[in-house]
Amino acid sequence: MSKENMADQKAMNGQPSEAPEKILKENTSAESSILDFDDDDPLSATGVSRKSLVIFFLIDTSGSMKGTKMGELNTVMEELIPEIRRVGEADTEVKVAVLTFATNVKWMYSAPIPIEEFEWARLRADGVTSMGEAFRELSIRMSRNSFLNSPSLSFAPVIFLMTDGYPSDDYKEGLKTLKGNSWYKFGLKAALGIGNEANDDMLAEFTGSKDTVVHAYSGSQLAQMIKIIAVTSSQIGSKSMTLSDDTKHELTEAEVYAAKQKLLGEQIQELVKNQDDSAPVPFDTGW
Repeated sequence: MSKENMADQKAMNGQPSEAPEKILKENTSAESSILDFDDDDPLSATGVSRKSLVIFFLIDTSGSMKGTKMGELNTVMEELIPEIRRVGEADTEVKVAVLTFATNVKWMYSAPIPIEEFEWARLRADGVTSMGEAFRELSIRMSRNSFLNSPSLSFAPVIFLMTDGYPSDDYKEGLKTLKGNSWYKFGLKAALGIGNEANDDMLAEFTGSKDTVVHAYSGSQLAQMIKIIAVTSSQIGSKSMTLSDDTKHELTEAEVYAAKQKLLGEQIQELVKNQDDSAPVPFDTGW
C-alpha cells in the first residue's frame, strides 16, 4: 500500500494523529500526493494532470453597505481579478464564484467562472443581512453535484466572507449547516469586517480562528485587506503541500489542511502588521 493510501486509510479509520506542529514545505515531486475531496470521502486522493481551485467570495450587500463602502469594494474587486489570474501553478485552473447576501441571496453567475474569463459585475446595496441563509446556500452549492463538479481533481476551496454588520437572521443555524459540509471543513476560510459595526468574534466563528479575521475602517484599508486575504489564501490554497517531521512521519490530509489554515492566519497577520499606516483615517470619519 502506498504512503498516500496508508494516510487515507488511517484518516478514515479515525486513528489519532499528531498535532500539525510540523514543517510545512512545498512538495515538488511529480509522484507526490495531490489532495482531493469527495462528498462522501473528503480525504480520498488520486493523481491527475490538472487541478481546480474555486475561490468563493461571500459579500454583504445589505443597505448599510450603501455609498462609499460598496463603491470601494466594487473598485478593489475589479482591480483584484488580474492579480488573482497570476496565482497558482500552470497545472491549476482557478475559478471564482460570488455569493451576495442582503434580503435575498444571489450568485453573481450561475456557476464558477475560470479566472481568465471572469468579469466583475458591480454590486448595489439594499435590504437586510441574511447571512444565515447565505451559509445554507453555500453549503448546497459547495458539492460535487453542483459548483464543485470539476472533472479534474480539486483543491479544497478558498472561502472569503466580507460584511459590515451583524446578521439579521439566525446565522448560527446556517453556520451549523455549513459546518456539516466536507468542503467547508477542509477549505481555507478568511473574513473581513468592514466599518465600525462588524463583529470580529462572530466572523471568527465562521473562520475558526481570529488570526484569519481582519478589519477595515476606511476605503484604503478595505482595498489593502481584500487584496492581502484574496491573494494570500489563493496562493496557499493552490499549492500541493505535505507535512513531515524529522522522523518522516506521514500526516493525514486533514492535518495538512489544518496546517494550511494556520499558515494562512500567520501570513495574513504578518502582512497586515507591515501595511503602511503613515496617514491613518480618523476612526469616526473612515467612510
